[in-house]
Amino acid sequence: MAIDLSPFIENTARLPSIPRVVTRIVTLAQQGEIDMQNIADLVASDPALAAKTLQYANSPLYGNEHRIENLRRAIVLLGLNTTVNLALSFSLKSSITEPRGSGLHYPLFWRRSLLAASAALELGRLAGERGLEELFLAGLLQDIGMIAIDRIQDDFYASLQSDQIFHQRVREYELERMGGDHAEAGAWLSKHWGLADRTTLAIANSHRPGVFAIGDRDGLFVRCVALSGVVADYIIFGETSDARTQLVIQCQRILEFNTAKIDTLIARMHEKIPEMEALFELKLTESSNQSKLLEEANATLAAMNIASLQRSHHKAEHGGGAKLSKEERYDKTTKAFSRRFADGYIPDAFDIAVRTDRNISFALIEVVNLKEIHKRLADPDAIISEMAQVLEGTVRSGDVLSRYRDEQFLIILAGTTIDQAKMVCQRMYDAVKTLSQPSKKGPLGGITDIGIKLCIGVATHGLGCEFRNAEELLNAAQAALHTAKLTPASPVVEFNHDAD
Repeated sequence: MAIDLSPFIENTARLPSIPRVVTRIVTLAQQGEIDMQNIADLVASDPALAAKTLQYANSPLYGNEHRIENLRRAIVLLGLNTTVNLALSFSLKSSITEPRGSGLHYPLFWRRSLLAASAALELGRLAGERGLEELFLAGLLQDIGMIAIDRIQDDFYASLQSDQIFHQRVREYELERMGGDHAEAGAWLSKHWGLADRTTLAIANSHRPGVFAIGDRDGLFVRCVALSGVVADYIIFGETSDARTQLVIQCQRILEFNTAKIDTLIARMHEKIPEMEALFELKLTESSNQSKLLEEANATLAAMNIASLQRSHHKAEHGGGAKLSKEERYDKTTKAFSRRFADGYIPDAFDIAVRTDRNISFALIEVVNLKEIHKRLADPDAIISEMAQVLEGTVRSGDVLSRYRDEQFLIILAGTTIDQAKMVCQRMYDAVKTLSQPSKKGPLGGITDIGIKLCIGVATHGLGCEFRNAEELLNAAQAALHTAKLTPASPVVEFNHDAD
């Protein structure tokens, strides 16, 4: 039995409206026109959002010595995707407030929504889904049907009281009373708002990921959104052993994740706690004056962080200001950023690090025997393409991955000491080496007499090892890579400033 939508259709005036900022971002994303200038203009048109953006850029989390008062500079510092996600989250949360007499627990609703949005994006990164902006929005809005139901019948959720923390119980309650659930109501509202079809599809199936196989069109997208709610619940419940067991089961069932990927997902979510709580001035798990269950949740482990959700898109110009097309920004084979994009991006990234007194590292990873591999494979691009996917799932949120040469990738690691950068590089090395394992489905097919030979060189600016510009730092990484090639026993080599 499906939900009766007639009350929603007949009472559209009582339903929340989508903020203009969100509508504009969705339109830009659909047209492929999200870039620095568009977002700067959009943020500037909303005084509250502009103020929040400047506030966040000047927060202690970014450690700026001098106050930033220029909006465009703030957006450059935060990064394009961070700003987009900030705009989506802040605009929606600010516009959809709790009405008097509501039975819905709005603080809990927003905690779960914000955590799920972050989780959806991290799941997408780990699983190789490319539509990250749309994925974030779908994760954020997957429970929006609860708001619609609450606006139509304001005491609907009142009898659930503290049981609202159990999301499956909420759904069962809806099915019992309405014959349908908030996913159906949310999908109708999404369509009413004019959102993208697959955003609506993901909301509709947020509790039914099995409807689509991973390989189906939009299947991976829908599954990432559905699993994001499970991740949010895991954090809200204080990461108990029972919650972890459920998370592991669902991660394996829905996205076929192994334990290593699940641990990476949890670690990335943990990184996001301070920034997200500072951004929204909101504990993402309850701490006081609420139900006993919510009070017992571990407030220090509740969280997400829009500021470092994903690799940066914020550099859309090259050289003298010539704007790169979408095709020029990405490498055709690997879908990582292109060499042209990287060459335009790294000077700004280095300049921001210097001006904000932050460390920055450049790492070059090379397949030394790529030509030999190419001679043996029917599909010579398979190995480099799969390698890019593995690297995407291994680097940290906010790191930038670029295919720098045929056999090389450049990874830009912001805010890292040399030891932290080496740890990331070692993680990348270990992950890519797994591709050498003989498998008919693997990139090397059944070939067993050849493996992937990797070398990584890394250099860091900061903490006593200073470079004058980005070119010097990149040359240092190249020198470290050269040393790594000469010392097979040490495939990950840091630049030695004293030996230069």
